[in-house]
Amino acid sequence: MSKKTELTEFILSYLNNSCETETKISIGDSWVLFSKEANDTSLDFKTYEPVICIIVQGEKEVISSEEVICVSVGQTIIITHDIHLQARIKVNEINKPYVAVIIPIDVEKLRKIAVKMSFQGQVEQKLTAINVGNTSHELEEAVLRYLKLLNRPQEVNVLATSILREIYFRVLTSESGSMLREILIEDSHADRIHRAVTHIKSNYRSDISIDELIKLVGMSSSSFHAHFKRITKTTPKKMQRDLRLMEVRDRLRVTRETVSTLAFDVGYNSLAHLSKEYKSKFGKSPLQDRI
Repeated sequence: MSKKTELTEFILSYLNNSCETETKISIGDSWVLFSKEANDTSLDFKTYEPVICIIVQGEKEVISSEEVICVSVGQTIIITHDIHLQARIKVNEINKPYVAVIIPIDVEKLRKIAVKMSFQGQVEQKLTAINVGNTSHELEEAVLRYLKLLNRPQEVNVLATSILREIYFRVLTSESGSMLREILIEDSHADRIHRAVTHIKSNYRSDISIDELIKLVGMSSSSFHAHFKRITKTTPKKMQRDLRLMEVRDRLRVTRETVSTLAFDVGYNSLAHLSKEYKSKFGKSPLQDRI
């Protein structure tokens, strides 16, 4: 049995008859997310944090700006910066649901691994925050051992951290890990933009000064805007707007808070402003989108 088949069977067996499309489970001091979908889905806006997403069955299509990226079984998506994408799932065969395993990227843990590796002097490859490559046998094998700890609670505290380090190492040294390696080079463009994105994410409810943001990461204005756009496929202000709108949309679906309360809570000065931007992005008003 191939590692890919074994990985698929383990995930489906673990989920058993669960109807949930996403299942998040703790492993040691981290977590994994199992994604399972029995049918094709329509394009929807998604917020992605830095993650490793291994497709073990089916296909996923993501749209970043106007670029369409198709990722199929046997491939891995590496997302290095917080970004907003449109995504949909394709189920290629009846009775074979889409299956993926998602592992968060902890940059500080990566830095501890990188201390024993050398990325200095590498040429920046002008990549973006989303990169796709083939999943190596070694990565599949490490991920399978990591997931099997879910059934071995006595081993988790001893082995989880070391296996996660191995997974990070496999991804860092893969052909699709270039942007991840670039982030670990202190003051590289990727590192500076990563710091800018982290600041925006932490302060999106407040007014953000672009000049102060540029000063924070130590770049010229032209260089900052060029590399921010290249890596994230958006602008700082649009990223802040999307963070606000996605927060409103998610809370509309799980709470009964009023739209005006949500508008002011995420940083809008008026309900009308929120409604206009919400409809522009999602094609419907906040009230129409409430489930």
